[in-house]
Amino acid sequence: MKKLIYFLFAGMLLWGCEDFLETDPLTDKTSGNFPQTAADAEQMMAGIYTTMNNVQSQADRSFFFICEVASDDKLGGGGMNDIAAQSYETFQFSDNEMLSNFWQVTYMGIHRANFAIENMGLLGDDVVSPELKDQFTGEALFLRAYFYSRLHTLFNEVPLKITTEPVNIGSSSADSIYGQIASDLKTAIELLPDVPYTETQQGRVTKWAAQALMARVFLFYTGFYQQSAIALPDGGSVSKQDVIGWLEDCYANSGHQLVGDFHELWPYTNSLSIGDYQYIQDYMTETGKTLKFASDDGARNPETVFALQFSNFANWDIRRGYSNTYQLFFALRGLQNLENTYPFAGGWGQGNSIPTSLVEQWQEDEPNDVRLWASVMDIEEEVIPLGYQRGAWDFVLESNYWGKKYNGVTARASDGSLKNDYGVIMYNTSDNNQLSHTDDLVFIRFADVLLMLSELKEDASYMNEVRERADLDPVSYSLENIQKERRYELAFEGLRWNDMRRWGSNYTKVGLEEQVGVAVYNFGVEDVHQALHPDGYSSRYDATMGFFPIPQSQIDLSEGLLEQNAGYSQSGEGLYRGWSN
Repeated sequence: MKKLIYFLFAGMLLWGCEDFLETDPLTDKTSGNFPQTAADAEQMMAGIYTTMNNVQSQADRSFFFICEVASDDKLGGGGMNDIAAQSYETFQFSDNEMLSNFWQVTYMGIHRANFAIENMGLLGDDVVSPELKDQFTGEALFLRAYFYSRLHTLFNEVPLKITTEPVNIGSSSADSIYGQIASDLKTAIELLPDVPYTETQQGRVTKWAAQALMARVFLFYTGFYQQSAIALPDGGSVSKQDVIGWLEDCYANSGHQLVGDFHELWPYTNSLSIGDYQYIQDYMTETGKTLKFASDDGARNPETVFALQFSNFANWDIRRGYSNTYQLFFALRGLQNLENTYPFAGGWGQGNSIPTSLVEQWQEDEPNDVRLWASVMDIEEEVIPLGYQRGAWDFVLESNYWGKKYNGVTARASDGSLKNDYGVIMYNTSDNNQLSHTDDLVFIRFADVLLMLSELKEDASYMNEVRERADLDPVSYSLENIQKERRYELAFEGLRWNDMRRWGSNYTKVGLEEQVGVAVYNFGVEDVHQALHPDGYSSRYDATMGFFPIPQSQIDLSEGLLEQNAGYSQSGEGLYRGWSN
């Protein structure tokens, strides 16, 4: 049975705040009567976590999806009408409210975190123990920091709201935002239980996740803004040595570890599908290994430090977000017969085409890297022989390579029929292509911790642990080597885009320009890719620095306190006008 997520029905609990940045109250629970009991405290925390699932209602207009397409790892494709996905390709907007849902839901999560931070102390020690109140407060601080890190890297300077007071405020500087993020994470590290992850409840924030997020935030801020430390709002700072110390603690004491084989991180090695997946059967025969998905049958993956979890309770109501709809958007387009794409399920085919430039560079850099074909599907090798048809549903920017990591994975039932996802059999999910996917969306895994530690310490030993898992020879430390290692180990996991940006505009633009001229199929016909804006990749990056437009409704609600980001205007600057061939 699929693990039951502890915040399963929390989406039914919503408390509101001001019109600006949020929505109206949907229940009668207010600070005057909530929280009062231990159950209230659990609900209060659950409401924060649930906002991450609520983003699923528009997964193709979310942070993770944008980071994939904006980077040089993916092409924004889909069909003629999938203009949002295509607009991310060269930092454009398809309409003034393109990212409104993500903005509103994220600020909803921030408001709920603020509410929990303000009100946790109102509960008596006889209702909730001091230790548990510290844990809950640490979780809320982590989540607030996590939400603000996403808001900033997507929208640049945004309102920094750290109380529930109903006031209209303008944007804060990047220095202020990162100072607050670092302060929240520092306090979270101090408050969260100092125990191995195996002694924590699956799905909850841990001290180790806070340490890892601090490192990610530090690397982006100091790289993108060319700073040496993060100044804290009440004095002091977070230095590189501070971050190294936290990561070393995570490395030594968290209990997290790399899984034995890279393939075991991905659901196509689940016990129901693996026996019929020829690629994996060939790999096991060649290496003599026996593989098993690290999360098979609800097992806890030792490499997962922080993830968004899903459940088998997804439905068409408020529970829609309990299915991993990224696996639908990233699936091969056309909902073709499942036999044509086995073991991968069908879907809408947006944002998962991989440019040939990446595959060719990977083969040149690491010709023996098993992670390449563990992460990338060669369409001609794997699914064309099964009957897969290119060009389904007016497919554009379809490359010959497709990401494997966040596809839905099907399985064969006892009667021989294929189900939309192996979870239909393993976890009793609904056999519906939009509701059946339950695989975690992993935001931080231990390999990332090791690579960040290598980069901060300029010490190759941690990087070489990651390489050893892939049966690759050790290398010496250099920035170029860590850049390559992060790209190949963490490909298609939503991290490449902000890695590129923190390594500088020249690095970013070189990577983006590599996509120009790569082979694609448009409507099933061979073509070459050009940037989807007449000014090209580099010009659009210079104009926007990789940020995206603030929803116009939020600018209007701010009564002049918010300004639109550079590179976007109501006069049409940065407007994507749709596909033209």
